[in-house]
Parts: sequence; structure tokens; C-alpha cells
Amino acid sequence: MLPILLAVCCLVGGSVRTPSGAPIARAEITLRGAQTFGATTDDRGNFTVTIPRGRYDLTVASRGYATVTVNTGDVSEGSHIDVVLEPSDTPQLRTIGVVTVSGGYTLTRDVVPEVSVSRAQMDALGYTQVSQALQQVPSVVIQRPDAGAPTSPEVVSLRGPDPSEALVTLDGQLLNDGNTGDMDLSQFAVPAFNSVNVTEGLGPMDSEGSNTFGGAVNFVSLRPTQTNHLNFSTSAGSYGTTQTWLNATGTLGKLGYALAADNFQQAGQVNQYDWVVPANNLPVYCGPQTPKKTPNCPFHAHLGSSIAARLGLINLDYNFSQGSDAGFRVFTLGNVRDESGALNGIAGNPTCVLSGPGAACGFSPSSGSSNEIPNPVFGDHVGPGSANFAQSVRAYQAYSRTPLGSGTLSANFYAADNNVDFSGGAVSPYDVAHRDTRYNEALSWGRTFEEGEFVFGGYLRQEALSGAGITGPLNQSIQSYFLRGSQEVGTFRLSAGLYDANYSTFGNTLNWRLGLSDDLGSSSDVHFSVGTGFRPPLLAELYFFPPVVVNGKLQPNPGLPPLDANCITANGNPLERPEHATEYELGFSHLFSSRSTLDVSLYRSNLRDTIENYYPGGGAKSFCSTPPGFAYEIPVNIGNAVYEGAEAHYKETFPRLNITATLAYGLNVAYPYALGPFVSNPTSGGTLVDYQQFVGVPQQQGSVTLSWAKNGWHAATALTIAGRNNTLNQPPYTMVDGAAGWSYRHIDFTLAATNIFNAVSGPFTLYAAGVPYRGLYPGPNNTTFLANTPTDALFVQPAALKFIVTVHE
Repeated sequence: MLPILLAVCCLVGGSVRTPSGAPIARAEITLRGAQTFGATTDDRGNFTVTIPRGRYDLTVASRGYATVTVNTGDVSEGSHIDVVLEPSDTPQLRTIGVVTVSGGYTLTRDVVPEVSVSRAQMDALGYTQVSQALQQVPSVVIQRPDAGAPTSPEVVSLRGPDPSEALVTLDGQLLNDGNTGDMDLSQFAVPAFNSVNVTEGLGPMDSEGSNTFGGAVNFVSLRPTQTNHLNFSTSAGSYGTTQTWLNATGTLGKLGYALAADNFQQAGQVNQYDWVVPANNLPVYCGPQTPKKTPNCPFHAHLGSSIAARLGLINLDYNFSQGSDAGFRVFTLGNVRDESGALNGIAGNPTCVLSGPGAACGFSPSSGSSNEIPNPVFGDHVGPGSANFAQSVRAYQAYSRTPLGSGTLSANFYAADNNVDFSGGAVSPYDVAHRDTRYNEALSWGRTFEEGEFVFGGYLRQEALSGAGITGPLNQSIQSYFLRGSQEVGTFRLSAGLYDANYSTFGNTLNWRLGLSDDLGSSSDVHFSVGTGFRPPLLAELYFFPPVVVNGKLQPNPGLPPLDANCITANGNPLERPEHATEYELGFSHLFSSRSTLDVSLYRSNLRDTIENYYPGGGAKSFCSTPPGFAYEIPVNIGNAVYEGAEAHYKETFPRLNITATLAYGLNVAYPYALGPFVSNPTSGGTLVDYQQFVGVPQQQGSVTLSWAKNGWHAATALTIAGRNNTLNQPPYTMVDGAAGWSYRHIDFTLAATNIFNAVSGPFTLYAAGVPYRGLYPGPNNTTFLANTPTDALFVQPAALKFIVTVHE
């Protein structure tokens, strides 16, 4: 009789709620172990069940919400299971619920990796911008196409060199623009968001579509809560930095609301006047005009690094019933940045020798030199002078969810406007003034079961790009349709998706994805996925800027970047086609206990028809004296590429010490092959070499985060490690951030520090002084040879302190 009593010893309770905290009634709870047990939540979303001690496969299903299945880990007397179900119109790209057992970890069965950084984690470190938290994800490569300074654009690529191969979304709304194919995230301030989710590779249940193969970075905006909360914060810190923000969330009757406002100001590290040598590669000469000499004299300019940024968010959700709601969200971001300090770097390698071995030269404004000096001048600033960057982002969403038949009908409308204004001398496509607008209408119907779900639908999208030098707006329309679903049989889970898209700019593409997962005992899961995806040509890449006639002479279109030393500038290619990829992913998850878990994944992506930039002559030929006096660098489909690697995440909590630790490591190998000569990546650059790592993609990255809290005191630290070939063109480095504070009743005081040990820090870029890249040089008779090619050494802001006071109500 005793064994029977022991078998039913454990009364387990739990709750099922929405992300806002509202209860979900009549949710079906199923626990499968040696026996199967079931329960249903009451009107308050609570349930109880009596089960034997052990580990169980838990499935929670409710109409209008995505089914979730996890392994609970050890369940015993008094255990409490808390479940958060995402609605079918979730603002996430992959609809994934959250389950905790007595506050511990559970074993997930995601077939592709997902990493989520919560608002609590970002606040614990005192972060200002979400991009600071993204650095802790090993598959994320933060590209800095202009410079390493805070005023410069920051864009994200996943597993490879090209940010346009990854999606950037806000609550599932696509933000990538038609100019560079990505989004500048440098001023996305933390107070507007609940979390940021990085989904890697190709997921069978992705809701956006197949126009990616790197993955996606999804910003989840601040969401309504069941109870009312008001948070106000103000801070001041190094480099004249101040930030003030307000969050208000709650529910008024059936209306849930979330409001956010943020004001960020920074004087910056650089604020000075200096002489600047023009970045035109012409000899420096301050004498009179002669038949053989043209004045090209350095000028005195203010170099600054100030930032003024404001952000606003309104998120409303009206709940008609448990399975029916409608909502509206407005997100606005505006900022103005002085990029003159970032774009007027210093010539880092001597190019001028006046006399004697190793003697160097520089410009002396008092000399009135009438001699020509080679440009750039070692040790002096080189650049365009003034440079002001202004960004404006507007993103609107309206959605509804309602029962229809045996399933749920979801409708979404998105509108986005991304505007960049730039005055001064541009150094990259990110400095081009443009406006990208996008409208999206989506409809889907889905049904969930206890052991599966399926959904089908589609969307229509219209996009337009206008800017300097473009004759009228560039337009494209997209029709996309999908069918995806999943089914669980015992411990085996199958998921699949089929995606069809038609673009007015290049035609139709059909892609598919398949995912499998299975339990290995009660504590481990193995998963595999395979699928195809694509990267469409950008509107800016497809547009050929026609030349213009100035004073009877043919000149490049003024909308193009300035000519370089070989009289070459970038232009578009109307014949460009999409890239395609097939990706394979193999993963393993293990739950050591409710306090520790491990996730490991291996991946390989085979890219075809890769889009790279062709540079005529490879740098050995000048077109300045060849009619018409200039030539174009254009994007072309050429060769193939491989992205392959591994990633591991380990999490553990130490209850006696009140410490939570997360360790992450990523190996990212990315290389092209079957290329022609003289091609470079559109974002990271470099003269590409077959079977050699793309420049700006570190093969190894890692992070360690630790957090502690007890009796109102709290502390956190994060270490971010970047290996060789990093985006700053620096030797391997480690950046350390940290914060510590104390909460008294409703007030929290925190002292936060970033880049504590001044890793790779400095005020200016050093041109041609970075770690060399092994690239191709042009040789005689159209031959090429390998040699070290110079890179620019980029630097980030040095150590900074910030004192934060936050009031919670």
C-alpha cells in the first residue's frame, strides 16, 4: 500500500496567464510521464493536479493562443507551475510561451535557437541602448560602417557579414529599409521595450516569411499589464550624458495600455576645433593656382560627437473576451547626431617622407607651404569636415484577433516611415539622405490542438524609396502566402512551413522549412531543421543613377557618394537577382536540474548567387583620365558562400548565493568561394578571397553575465569577448560592463559603468592602422596576388559612469 501512496504524493498547483498577467480560463493542462494526468484552469487561470514525483512533458493549450510543450524538470510536493501563453497575434516572430516550475528552468524543444534579453536584464546593467545588450549574443555581429563612435550607425548581421540578410522587426513589423537593407539601431533606447529576441537561422514556425536566412532581431515593445504601474527614471553621467524616461502600464476596464517616453542627451567625448585635410586623395597644396597645381588646403573645422534623441510609444489593447481583442501601437524615434568627430579620423600610417630615413611630415597651418604634400597626411585629421546625421522612425500597427469557426482569425496592418537626413561629406551608403515607406496588410487563420497547431495566411506589402538623385520614388509590391503547422506524437514533434512570395521587382520564389525534435530520456532533447530562404535585391541596389551633364561635361549623379582616388563611385544594377540559401541546423538541449540548463547548436548555410560589389580594376587602374573620367562600382550576383559554426548557452542559478549566471560562446565561420576578381561585401568591405573569412566577422565571440540580488541590494556584470577579425579591425578584446544599486521602498539608486577597462577605446578612427586583412592585390597582366590590405582601426567610447534614480509605483 505504501508504494501506491507514494505514487500520488504530490499536490502541484499553477497558473496560466497572458503576457500582461490576465488569467486564461479553461486552458487544457496535460502532464505526460509514466502516466498521463490532466487539468483545466478555472476562471482565475489557476489549476491543481495530484501527480507522482518526477519529470513530465507539460502541454498547455487554449483556443486563440499558441500551444506550448516543455519538460518540467523535477516536480515534487508544493511545486508551482507558471505558464505564460502568447496569443496567436503575438508581437514575436516565433510564438513561444514561457513556463517556469517553482521559478526554475524547463527544457524547451525549439528546433532553431532563440535568445531573449529581457528588460530586467538590461535594467540590471544600467544599459541605455538595446544594442548594448545585443552584444551578449554570440551570433550577433554589430557592424559599424562609419566608425566606432556612439554617433555612428550600428546595424546587426547574424552569422555572416551582411545585415540585409537578417530581419529587424518591431513586434513582428519589418523595419529593414530599401536603401541599405537593414536598420540603424544605435538609438533604440531600452525604456520602450519589454525585451529583444534574437531568432537564428530558418524556423518552420516563423511568421514573417522566407526573406531571411540569417535570422531575425525582434524588438518587443512595452506591453500592457494587468495591474497599474508607473516608473520614472532620471540619470546623469560621463561625457555630458543625461537620460529621463517614463513608463506607464496597466488596465482600465477592458483596455490595456503601455506608454513610454525617453529623452537622451549627450555632449560626447569629442568637442574641439582642428585642422582637417580634405578626404579627396589629392596632394595637399595651399599655394596659388597654377597650370599644374590646384589649391587643396586643409581647413579649420569643429569636430563634435553630440547626440539628442527622443522616443515615444503608445501601445493599446482592448480585450473583448479571452480569445478576442484589438489593438493599436505607435512608435516614434527621432535623433540628431554630430558625426564630425566620427568621420574625420586620423591618418594612421606614414605616407609622407621629407628627408632622412623614417622622417614623417604633417601639415603646419602657419607655414603657408607652397609645396605639395602627399595626402593623407600622417597624424592629421582627414575627412569631410562637418557631418550631421538625423534619423526619424515612425512605426504604426493595428491588429485584431477573433474566434472564427473552430479557429482564430488574426488581422494586422503595419505602416512604417524611416527617414534619414544627412548634411556634410558622406563616407558610406548609410550617410545618404533618403526616405523609405512601407505598408503591410496581413490576414491569417489558425487552429490549435492539444498536440498540434496549424495556420495559413498571407500579406500584401507596398514599399517606396526616395532620396537624393532618385528620379521619383522607387516602388515595389509583394504578395506572400504561407502554410505552417506542427504535430506532436509522443515525444516526437514535427513542424513544417511553406512560403510563397511574389515581388514586382524580380518575380516569384517558393521556399520551405522542416523541423524535427525528440526527447532523449526525461532531461534531454535533440532537434534538427532544414529549409530554404532568400535575400531580395534592395530598391537602392536595383536603381541605376544616370550621369548628369555639368558645364558640358558628363559627371556622376549628385546622389552618389564622392569619387574615390581612382575616380570610382558606387551605383546600382537593375539586373541584380535575389540571393538564395539552404540551411541545416542540429541542436541539443539538456536540463541538468531546475537550476541549470544547456543548449548547443551546429549550423551550416549554403548561399547561392551571393550579392557582392564589383570594383573595376581592383584598385590598380585609375579612371580619372579615361573618358568620361569616372567608373562605377556595382552590386552583382557572383559566386557562393558558406556560413557555418556552433553556439552554446549555459545558464545556472545559485539559490544560496542569490546569483544567476549565463555563459555563451559562438563560432561563426563565413567565407565565399567561386568568386571573380575584385569583389567586396556591401557592408563589411574587403577584397574577398575564396575560402577566406569575410572581413569584419569574428570567428569567435562569447559572453558572461552575472546578476545578484538580496535584501534590496543588487549587482550585475557582463563580459563581451570578440575574437580576431572583429568589426573594429582590432586585436581580440574583452569589454566589461557593470552596475550596482540599492532599492528602498519605491526608489532605486544604481551606479552603472560601461567599458570599465577602456577596451579598444579612443576618440578617433585611425585610418589604415587596423589589423590587416589578407586580400587580393592586382598584379601585372590582369593577375592577382595575396597580400595584407590595410583596414581602419575603429575605437569605441572609453569607460563611462552613470548614476540612475528610478521611482517605481
